[in-house]
Amino acid sequence: MSHVEEVGNTLAAMLGRLPPQQLHPARAWIEEYALPTLTEIGQGSTSPELAQAVALLDRARELIDDVLALSENTRGHLVGYLATLGVSGEQPPPSLPHPSTTPRIPTDASRNRSWIDQVRERLPKYTGGQTTGLTYDQDGTELTESSGRDDESERARLTLHNSTVFPSFDPRGAPGVYTHVETKYAQRMKERGQTYGVVILNKDMCTGPQRCMIAVRAILPRGYTLVVWEPGKQHPVTIHGEAQP
Repeated sequence: MSHVEEVGNTLAAMLGRLPPQQLHPARAWIEEYALPTLTEIGQGSTSPELAQAVALLDRARELIDDVLALSENTRGHLVGYLATLGVSGEQPPPSLPHPSTTPRIPTDASRNRSWIDQVRERLPKYTGGQTTGLTYDQDGTELTESSGRDDESERARLTLHNSTVFPSFDPRGAPGVYTHVETKYAQRMKERGQTYGVVILNKDMCTGPQRCMIAVRAILPRGYTLVVWEPGKQHPVTIHGEAQP
């Protein structure tokens, strides 16, 4: 038995004993530690075992997503069924928790492709001009963010201008990245002390040396994370802050 097979068997045994709600930390470990580590140490490597290990972990991540999506769908069917039941007799139905005490969208749902697909259907199709994104904080508060210049983008521009992480501005003017959805939302997270956020976009993030990913890293303090879902992608981009707190 190869080392990779041993890892696969161990991982299978661990996941088999975990209830669905505890699969989220396992997926986060694969996404944020195991795969990046193997990718880093495997640069330039032609080892078949290393490639097999990466494929194994990537497949495990996909299967966990499928299980979580199934759990969420099953929960939805149960809630729908219970809602159709009548209450007989004089005993009043049990009271429901006040909305303020009930999380609207769990943070872990940010990696549930079933939920992401539902959100994507509500986004307008990008036809040029402004980009639109739906954003979520740890409590599930949903806000719509659009690209463009406003007070928020101006504050993001100043943050990037003073950043030691973001590449220096072109002398001809500030880069347009400070007007982008994910950059503006990162600025909002920084100002509110919000350490985790999710953005679902209707347009891919920009590229280049002064791209959105670099801008978000430069704005968010260390310990902050923004998860970005681009249109049509099966996995999100996870961006960790690099600015001094």
